[in-house]
Amino acid sequence: MAGQPLRVRPTAHFRHPDGAHKDDCSLVAARVAATRHLLELGVLVLPRRRMSRTALGFLGHGYEVWVEQPTELISIVNATMHDHATALLTLDDGRQLLVDLTGVREPGADGLGHAVVTLSLSDPSLAMMDPEEIRARLRILPDMHWCSHWNDASLAVEGDAVAAKAAKDALDSWDAADEAEFLARLPKDVEPSLIPGLRRETVLHREVKAILESASSIATPGLEVVVERDPPDEFAGEWETASIRKMWMTGSRQLDFGDVRLEKKVASIVPDVIADLNPGKVHGWGGTMTWVAGDFDEDEEDTYPFTWPAAILVEVTVTHGIDDEKLRRIRDLDMPTLEIDLGALGGTVTRENLRDLVVNQLVGKRWVHHPVLRAKRRVLESAVDEHPVTLRYRERLLELRRPAYLAQPAAYWVARYISAMTSFHDANVGIKRAGRKHVGNGPKPQFLGSDSELWQQVEEASEALAAHGLPGALDRMMVDESGMVARILSIQQNRGVGYDMNTGYQVLNAIMRSGPDNKRWHTIYTMAVKAYGLEAHFTKAQADSYARWRQSIIDGVDLQDVTYLRPSTYDKVLGVLFPEMARGIAKKYGLQPEPL
Repeated sequence: MAGQPLRVRPTAHFRHPDGAHKDDCSLVAARVAATRHLLELGVLVLPRRRMSRTALGFLGHGYEVWVEQPTELISIVNATMHDHATALLTLDDGRQLLVDLTGVREPGADGLGHAVVTLSLSDPSLAMMDPEEIRARLRILPDMHWCSHWNDASLAVEGDAVAAKAAKDALDSWDAADEAEFLARLPKDVEPSLIPGLRRETVLHREVKAILESASSIATPGLEVVVERDPPDEFAGEWETASIRKMWMTGSRQLDFGDVRLEKKVASIVPDVIADLNPGKVHGWGGTMTWVAGDFDEDEEDTYPFTWPAAILVEVTVTHGIDDEKLRRIRDLDMPTLEIDLGALGGTVTRENLRDLVVNQLVGKRWVHHPVLRAKRRVLESAVDEHPVTLRYRERLLELRRPAYLAQPAAYWVARYISAMTSFHDANVGIKRAGRKHVGNGPKPQFLGSDSELWQQVEEASEALAAHGLPGALDRMMVDESGMVARILSIQQNRGVGYDMNTGYQVLNAIMRSGPDNKRWHTIYTMAVKAYGLEAHFTKAQADSYARWRQSIIDGVDLQDVTYLRPSTYDKVLGVLFPEMARGIAKKYGLQPEPL
């Protein structure tokens, strides 16, 4: 209802609607005044515009970044009230800025393309301020916030690009081309929940291969092989029960690379990386530590270095390691193979620290195969066999089994020993030949080992011979594929036993060419040649070669050159195993002098 202006004390021509603040009119008036003063000031400093953008990684992790438009000094050429709460400023460059004067406007555009800021001019005290106070308030820049900015769209594009780069740098995203290639190679029956993890695995796998392709060297862990021997079951609770543990190991080392090739087929496998070592011949040293009953016993450094093969393989794994079938093929190939398990790295991995981890660190790396480990295992097993604790076990076992062994004559055990040794070595030569003819991806034939029935027969016969006073039949010098027994059997039978050779002379030729450490046993082989009449099968050239070799042995023995003088360790057992040689052995020709 209108007021009553004609009364003695007239009232206003209007009244505020119910619920309206009585000072709203004053605020509007103040805002109009503020707008006019903005125009009079002519300039305004706009605050910086900051915007947050987030990119999601393969597994949903967010990578948040901030982009901003810096503070800006603007010139105002026109200012009008847009409505009772907003003013419209026109700038000297033609842009328009909508100024919300309530200080409470929510972020967002006005739909007309204006930039929008909000500042608080809602204080009722504004209505009581004079023009100079309002100017002063505007000069000190009230708490002004952006609701929308002219450059919001371009800031969003910039922020999205920066966030996407952050995700890519964390190896947690890729571009559209990578995604298309991934989907093209993805099997159709893959469980959808597994796909994000496969994306992550693929990008890590690819990145590591790229790092290795460009790396000039890589840090690798040390090599290690352990052989443990527990007491025989017969000793449980009644005798010495000390276990023996020997470990051969090397230190970690930096391997320098020459040529590096990615995913090139080698035999039956396609390794992630094949790297030639630079220089071509790399040597290594190790040491052996021994523990008895858990207590440290001794430490021994290698006498001679070992040589690395010319190249190594590298397999990169993330969530799935090297399966049994691939490991079998790697072992058949017999090349050093390093696994880099990225799943063991943990935490957020960036492109920069991934390169450091791959090239300079050891975490997540292990040798799944190395040719030297097989040879070192044999050395450790031989050392364990000769350890005083093992010898005591053997003596004790011999005491327990002696009655059964002595129930049969020594000749019975000799026949079993020769038969088992011949069959064992013949079987492994056959397996070696089958391996050379092997085709396809199926498993290669595996050599017989210490767990085979034939080898257990050899062990049993050796223990029985020891019970009969003929020790040493199981020593490595005797039973190895190039040991004395295999060599004498080859001469006796005029064929390779333990050797992939056709004639006794071919084996003898290998003996004649063997290293200086074997010369001490050469007198034994000349006795075998004579005892079994192998010379009858020689050609003229072979006979001449053998004669020269035999004469060098005679000269060495005559000069008492220790290189040619053998210990008497195996004379007794050899004389029983090969009775045709017993007479020559008994002459003690070529023996080391007896100690005084």
